[in-house]
Amino acid sequence: FLITSTIQAQEIPLSNSKGKSHLGMGVGLSYGTIGFRFSNNIKDYLSVFGGLGYHFAGMGYNVGLTKTFKSNSATQLYLTGMYGTNAAIRVRGLSEFNEVYRGATVGLGAKVNMKKNKGNYWDFGLLVPFTSDQFRDDENTVENDARVDNFTSSWPVLITLGYHFLIRKL
Repeated sequence: FLITSTIQAQEIPLSNSKGKSHLGMGVGLSYGTIGFRFSNNIKDYLSVFGGLGYHFAGMGYNVGLTKTFKSNSATQLYLTGMYGTNAAIRVRGLSEFNEVYRGATVGLGAKVNMKKNKGNYWDFGLLVPFTSDQFRDDENTVENDARVDNFTSSWPVLITLGYHFLIRKL
């Protein structure tokens, strides 16, 4: 009996290749809530990013890392961690309550690499913000203020969605 095995080198997608950079636009904390995210792959399958956008009561930002896992398909799972704005309170007519809060956030998601536009990808994720004591105290104060009606409490899990373009030259 002769047993042979063929090992085929797996090509690293451009969205995960060391040294490649991307500019994305989307919604979610990693985009500053509604905004843009710049990322650079510091190693294959490991990127550092910064996001900047509008966070309902002011400017939002986040900086963090994303670890993407190898896959034989166009879809790749990832884990992410970041620090920056992760909560906001905005009350129309009562600007004394309007505030943006900072803290750590972790999440997981999927990158869907484009076959036609190599290097570009869709980003879908779920994020769990670790909100500050100050945010929770302020949220409770607003919720119990008689002048405020129709208040929506913060969600424990948030969605992120964006599209990223490979930056060909820096």
